[in-house]
Amino acid sequence: MEQITLIIEDLKHLREMLASDEICTHSAVAGTILVQLYTARNEGAWLQAVAVEIEKALPAVVVGVTTVGEIAGGSSLSGKTVAAFSFFRSSQADPIILSCRPGEELMVGRSLAHKIERLGVNVKGMLLLATPLSINVHYVLRGMAESSLCFPVFGGGAGDYASMNISFVSYGSTSLSGGIVAVVLSGPELHVEQLACLGWKPLSKEMTITSTDGMLVKSIDGKPAFSIYQYYLGISNDDTFSVSAIEFPLLLQREDECLARIPVAVEKDGALRFLADINTGEKVRLGYGNPEMIIDDSKRAQQRMESFVPEAIFLYSCGTRRFLMQEDVELETGPFEKIAPTAGFYTYGEFCGTSNNLSLLNGNLVVVGLREGPPRQRKRTVTAADTIIADPVPNDPYAHKHMKIIARLLHFIEVVTTELEHSNSELARLSVTDKLTQLYNRLKLDEMLTRELCRAKRYGSRFSVILCDIDYFKSVNDLYGHQVGDKVLVEFAKVLKNNLRKSDVLGRWGGEEFLIIMPENGIEEAEMLADKLCKRISEHEFPVVKQVTCSFGIAAYQTGDTEDTLLARADKALYEAKQGGRNRIVISQPVL
Repeated sequence: MEQITLIIEDLKHLREMLASDEICTHSAVAGTILVQLYTARNEGAWLQAVAVEIEKALPAVVVGVTTVGEIAGGSSLSGKTVAAFSFFRSSQADPIILSCRPGEELMVGRSLAHKIERLGVNVKGMLLLATPLSINVHYVLRGMAESSLCFPVFGGGAGDYASMNISFVSYGSTSLSGGIVAVVLSGPELHVEQLACLGWKPLSKEMTITSTDGMLVKSIDGKPAFSIYQYYLGISNDDTFSVSAIEFPLLLQREDECLARIPVAVEKDGALRFLADINTGEKVRLGYGNPEMIIDDSKRAQQRMESFVPEAIFLYSCGTRRFLMQEDVELETGPFEKIAPTAGFYTYGEFCGTSNNLSLLNGNLVVVGLREGPPRQRKRTVTAADTIIADPVPNDPYAHKHMKIIARLLHFIEVVTTELEHSNSELARLSVTDKLTQLYNRLKLDEMLTRELCRAKRYGSRFSVILCDIDYFKSVNDLYGHQVGDKVLVEFAKVLKNNLRKSDVLGRWGGEEFLIIMPENGIEEAEMLADKLCKRISEHEFPVVKQVTCSFGIAAYQTGDTEDTLLARADKALYEAKQGGRNRIVISQPVL
């Protein structure tokens, strides 16, 4: 396999390059030629015109995509048209183009999988290009995943430098503003290696997605989604929103993978439109790219590619990375050119995964290596790109200052955020904790009791409560003083806590009175627990006073109960235990 990347100035220039000895020599021995066009010109007609010229000169499969930045020779470009020629010796490239309108995405994904199955080839990988500004690509991927096929998929979403309203993909002389283009790669000698790098760090507190509608996030923490960007970042709802928000995706953890989701527009009701899916209930944080982490991830990807020994490398990188890194983006893309000829584009969403487990990514760099046959080390000639990305002078304090400043600011923000979260967590804990015993206080017990009542009413589950009171506790305070009384309360709380299950809820109800809530347990289990506690307390040696006893009142939830009626029955049972001689258990009988 051979790879040549050209930068096209105009059609005349293209015709001259197509007639060059280098192109003619490689095309004469190639079994299949795949050409990927990446262009800043957001015109379907331009992609068509370039493809026609190439097809006149070569028997090539020509696919194209509009971009928000181009990559040639590992260098990042702007406002160009790049053509990446892949000359395969023995591999096959089968193109598929499918138009798609909103609402048809799932069907189109299924159709793509069906067409691949009908090819009857052993798929080694698939290049996928799509138009995420006009269709919900997430559902295309879901439709494709319904098949039994499993192979690597890579590529990206078409971009638009200017308005972010329309983008194009193409195959040959056909271009689409709504649809997908796929190139199915197969062949016994073909090997594909792919990986994705993120490098974004969370900045804000954790928030919850509370309402979604397709690719719209309507509310976060119960507030209009846009208000999060307005409050934390001071971003306005105007024509500059997408550019202002591009560096601040929402980060979410899905299974073992950290995903970024970048908003592209604000709706009238304050909802945010995304190009990739976010689900109601998912936890998110505002994020920002960490340049040092991005470069470290890129180095690991380079090491993996060096081990793979590719003959060509394709980079599909989110436009946010170029926006964030500025001139330092060369540190990420450039070194790949030293491994193998490198080309690619800056995307509106990236693809990296398998056909049955594929998500539309945001904020990632997808690195794809291709090779025919076993690994063969080849000496790379030094190119202009190598000069651009040369290592800085050792110990130069002014090298890559933009990246260094951002990294320090991110570290500062991360530390401050961690401190605030720790403080807020501690304040939240203290607000529901009894200061003396460190058990739940009455506020938290009320909350837990309400929750269990709601569960019981909704699902028909059962639960019980136990009120317990230290016998003759006033005498302890009178004889020994309140300091000893406090020590008895603390020790009493420990005895109770050490003899409960993890699912039981324990708290100080007030004074020397404690409440136990037992989810999914009826009267019998509550009585057994009370009997166990009564015995443990009577056997325990308390500070100074040595022995104390306790009385218990038990009540189980009945249909129609409220917090007040349930506790009133438990309190009445506790009163009867006290009146009956103390150090005993009384069960509130069901009301018929």
